[in-house]
Amino acid sequence: MEEHMPEKKKQILLSAMKLFASKGYVQTTMQEVASFCKMSKGSVYQYYSSKDELLLNIFMYQSKLLKDRLLMVEREKQPNPRERLVSKIGVYIHIWNEHPEFIKMQMRDNTEHTTSKELREHMQQMSKFNVETLMESLQDIYGEQFSPYMLDSATLLSSLIFTYMYMKLFDDVPIEMDSISRFIVTIMDYVAEGMLKYGPEPLLNGSMFGFGDEEHLKPKQLHPLVLVKQLREAVESMDIDSTEKESWNKQDVMDSIQVLEEELLQVRPRKVILLGMLLNLKEIAPRTSLYERLCKSIEALSGSTPSTLRQ
Repeated sequence: MEEHMPEKKKQILLSAMKLFASKGYVQTTMQEVASFCKMSKGSVYQYYSSKDELLLNIFMYQSKLLKDRLLMVEREKQPNPRERLVSKIGVYIHIWNEHPEFIKMQMRDNTEHTTSKELREHMQQMSKFNVETLMESLQDIYGEQFSPYMLDSATLLSSLIFTYMYMKLFDDVPIEMDSISRFIVTIMDYVAEGMLKYGPEPLLNGSMFGFGDEEHLKPKQLHPLVLVKQLREAVESMDIDSTEKESWNKQDVMDSIQVLEEELLQVRPRKVILLGMLLNLKEIAPRTSLYERLCKSIEALSGSTPSTLRQ
């Protein structure tokens, strides 16, 4: 959206965001937006038919920016899931640093003064997207045994990101931006360790947010090819301890991953090859939660479309 948006349309959008942040949505008129942009009111209406539409487009612009940059993180080669989460947090931080007015605008309760059903639905979708994105990363790092605490931990993680950035942007606390992401992930390591050790009862559940069941809150199932790529990156970064040299061979594991990837690229992947390669990879299961996720993803592929896998 950012790359293909006409320059004048983008100028109006960013100007309105600043005015909504400083004056408030209700207090700002379309004439003031036009004056701020040094344009006529009629020119503004050529791009946005109403103030509600303008507000909706501000949220859509920020959402597209976020999703595009998070997708870039997924496509980049990351050494392990922790580093991937560090990069994802960095995306949130740098976008907010680029457009602090977007945060200020929301803090003024601008959305409470619009009757736009589309905007409210969009905000709900983005809230769900953010929760799922963080939960997916937490599961990658801490494994299936951490599932009961995913929602509580994703909420805590989101709050930490917002709190540190608020202090940085609005309280002028001299924190190095590049240090925030890594420090937050370190905090989450201790949180996860404590929860898994002491097993407290989770505070949050899906029904509190009107989801109806816990299945709705589970991280999205990734395609096996995506998980194979992530597994390859994780194995490449693993160091083999001297006591492990007889238990598994890194090159054999990498060869099995290569065969698995090639088979998954076939129109009709052969089940016997997939299961054989998964068996070869079982020895690395204790070292990464990606193995279990890959097994479940391949099982889902087989179960949902039986004809796609041939014996």
